[in-house]
Amino acid sequence: MQKSEISVIIVVKNGEKYLSDAIESVLNQTYLPSEILVVDGDSADRTAEIAQSFEEITYIKQENEGLAAARNTGINNAGGEWIAFLDHDDIWVPNKLEMQVKRLQEESDLQYCYGLVQLFVEEGVQLRNGFDESHFKEQLKGRTPGTLIARKTLFDEIGGFDKSFSIACDVDWFTRAADSKIESAFLKKTLLHKRVHTSNLSSKVETNRREIFRVIKNSINRQQNTAHKNQ
Repeated sequence: MQKSEISVIIVVKNGEKYLSDAIESVLNQTYLPSEILVVDGDSADRTAEIAQSFEEITYIKQENEGLAAARNTGINNAGGEWIAFLDHDDIWVPNKLEMQVKRLQEESDLQYCYGLVQLFVEEGVQLRNGFDESHFKEQLKGRTPGTLIARKTLFDEIGGFDKSFSIACDVDWFTRAADSKIESAFLKKTLLHKRVHTSNLSSKVETNRREIFRVIKNSINRQQNTAHKNQ
């Protein structure tokens, strides 16, 4: 792989408080990507100004169509063979891309690679129900785009992020990839520091739960259909 083959997509809406940290965590990588796309879901704060203050950034403004649409817009505008993602309120470890590129070079059949997440809580934020101190002491398996690097062609093969999910489009994509038996690698290394704060989408517990149930149901249906075709 050459450096020119990696596009980084940062999705953001009203992210003036955290966006600079996210961008700088990409610019400080030990293996630099060729382009960084910031897809802004029609922010009403200083997000556009901050993004455009970095000369390395390609800024894309879109209508407020949701998280999945923003990621898909980034994919459609990306020029790299490989796509990596970062949410505006999270931070990559400095050698995130380097570790993943090394693994992808070792196994040429791999279509995507992901790793571990370390949660951290925003100073002054009270933990909501469902979180306790143990979540911040252990590394978690990161089936989240913030740890992902994937071939751009994979999104043609299994589809992009499903816009019918307001929160669980990430879980749905990883589940579809698993159901399709896509060749992947999991790194037992922390790749992402994920920030817990008052505005996380996952804080919408009931919506998230309903969407996860739908992801599971869709997965069961796909597996049943595959089994019937193979009979």
